[in-house]
Amino acid sequence: MNSLSINFELPSTVASQAGLDPDTINQDVKMMFALFLYEHKRISLSKACEISGISHWEFFEMNKRLGIRMPYTQEDLKKDMEKLADV
Repeated sequence: MNSLSINFELPSTVASQAGLDPDTINQDVKMMFALFLYEHKRISLSKACEISGISHWEFFEMNKRLGIRMPYTQEDLKKDMEKLADV
């Protein structure tokens, strides 16, 4: 899989105000990026989980904890049910 490496500077005061731990900031930022892209329907749930490195259930719990609505529609459910029927 090809990947990009992204580096940027974040003032330590901003990181502190956002509650970011210097020891886990890389993982936290990847998680937030995945949440943002998923919430705005730019990537799939599976891709968001892949980026953030967590399971679907953990991702659902993270969204719930942060108060982010999951953009999961009746059509999404129908597609998922069809995929399961094919297995």
